[in-house]
Amino acid sequence: MRDKRPLIIFGVAFVLLLLVFLLIKGSGPRFNWEESYKETSKSPYGTHVTYSLLQDYFPDYSLNTINKSIEDELPVKEGETNANYFFIGEGLYMDTSDVDRLLAFVEKGNTAFISSKTVPYDLMFYVYYQECNDYFWDDYSYTSDTIGELNMLHDSLKASADLEFKYIRKGKTQSYQWHYIDSIYFCEEDYSFIRLGTLKNDLVNFAKIKYGEGYFFFHTNPIAFSNIQLLDEVGLTYANKVFSHLQEGPIYWDTYSRVKEAVSRRRNQMQNYSPERELSSEGPLTYILDQSSLSWAWYILLATAFLYLFFRAKRNQRIIPVYEGNKNTSLEFISTIGSLYFLQNDHKKLSIQKMKLFLAHVRDRYNISVKDEINEKFVKRLSLKSEVPESVINKIIQFYENIKGSSFVSDQSLIDFHQALEKFYNNRK
Repeated sequence: MRDKRPLIIFGVAFVLLLLVFLLIKGSGPRFNWEESYKETSKSPYGTHVTYSLLQDYFPDYSLNTINKSIEDELPVKEGETNANYFFIGEGLYMDTSDVDRLLAFVEKGNTAFISSKTVPYDLMFYVYYQECNDYFWDDYSYTSDTIGELNMLHDSLKASADLEFKYIRKGKTQSYQWHYIDSIYFCEEDYSFIRLGTLKNDLVNFAKIKYGEGYFFFHTNPIAFSNIQLLDEVGLTYANKVFSHLQEGPIYWDTYSRVKEAVSRRRNQMQNYSPERELSSEGPLTYILDQSSLSWAWYILLATAFLYLFFRAKRNQRIIPVYEGNKNTSLEFISTIGSLYFLQNDHKKLSIQKMKLFLAHVRDRYNISVKDEINEKFVKRLSLKSEVPESVINKIIQFYENIKGSSFVSDQSLIDFHQALEKFYNNRK
């Protein structure tokens, strides 16, 4: 039998050297640089300062923390029209009941302030329902830079020069993804976003949109309200200007719905890949390695696994499990809404939903996206890829334009439009 003592000595020496290295590496001060946005956190990217500021912002009203769910703790009372829903975080997760409660809350005349890097598609389906120039909601865009230059647009709030915000990690200024609302979502209609604040002069990072009797306020860079920013006079000044849009009344701080950006964006992956929908660049080990105790546990686990493999590994291949891929539920959602309009006998809205289904089908099957108005180029490309005559596609577009411009849609018009779509589906390749 071969003597294993040299291997054991080597393994013990390796572990000891690793422990010495970690001891030296972790001897200096360490900070949690995670963007947690927790109101209890005094780390650079917590929101303890913002939470403390809001506690005294309206002295006659309380600051309430939502610890369970929006449906359970956000009140919808008759006559209460000056309350504020307040959220700061990387991403926001809400189920159907939470969305319904928040919509009812704002519809009665209250305010919802949401500062996040991504916003739930299920919420924007109702808030941004009547799209500007038929542009569907596709979440925030971003630009990368080490400095974010923020400002307000109203004359009474606008600073003479843009306020500079830096992204600092481990004591060094680094490049950061500064999010904004694309200009395609702004138009002159009453249901459009209203610009309130800018990023780098011409990009909009703060806007509001009317819903019922109240307003939704969307801010795309929650980092501006973190502890490290508000400890500076520039950050505190900016925060006060933004918070001046809140109504004088109770504030409901939502801590329950806060999730990581990657989790929220993964849920919002309704369309095929584009650079604007890229997940966060931070790796899954970022948080673990930023925590001293967790990093120790991680390195010890690696050393243990290495020793086990070194002494005990065999040529055994275990079964590789099969994981189901993420399902695209956007088409099912639009189809369900279409069925609801059919039951309500609302032929116009039903036709609009059927057109959305058609365009989504064209995008997913033929990789043809409609960013501007439907034109001859779109018709020709679709005809070539689907092998459906251009006359059939033009007929669909003609029916849709007539329905969209009509105040009343008859049963026969809906039937004709449906039959035109079915002719395309039945003959496409």
